[in-house]
Amino acid sequence: MRADIVRQVRPLRTRQRSRSVAVRAVVLAYAFTWLPAFLVFAVATVVAPSLTDGASVAATALWALQFATLIAISAIVTALRSLRAAEPDEVDADTSTRRTLLRLVGGLALSGLFAGLVLAVQGLSVGQIAVLAGVLAAVLHLLPLIAARLLARAASRRLDR
Repeated sequence: MRADIVRQVRPLRTRQRSRSVAVRAVVLAYAFTWLPAFLVFAVATVVAPSLTDGASVAATALWALQFATLIAISAIVTALRSLRAAEPDEVDADTSTRRTLLRLVGGLALSGLFAGLVLAVQGLSVGQIAVLAGVLAAVLHLLPLIAARLLARAASRRLDR
């Protein structure tokens, strides 16, 4: 009898968990993507207007919003796919260097692709897109990775003392 109850309750929990995972993915994607993307585009407009064809700050804010929307859609798909693929403990347990590098490369490629899509629609040249997408990918992926490594190293030094 208990097994019957568990079978009836489990789909409801999975649906509720799917919704909360999707909402959390969207919120975090916008929170951690829009502002850095806007800063990259705005700074590029101020420092080298030729990179953005002299776009206004409002235009760069719109570009960042479009980019963040594509990243949010990708985050929802990834979160729901990983939720259905395995239990959360199994997904989070794989922290090997190989898996981390695959995630980094995948994130870099996806960010470059999405930035290219957004910027190509704006009529920028391939060179402009490559520079802006490269800087954006570095800001979104490489800088946080470097910061996390430095913080982990500092924490391990504190523990050694």
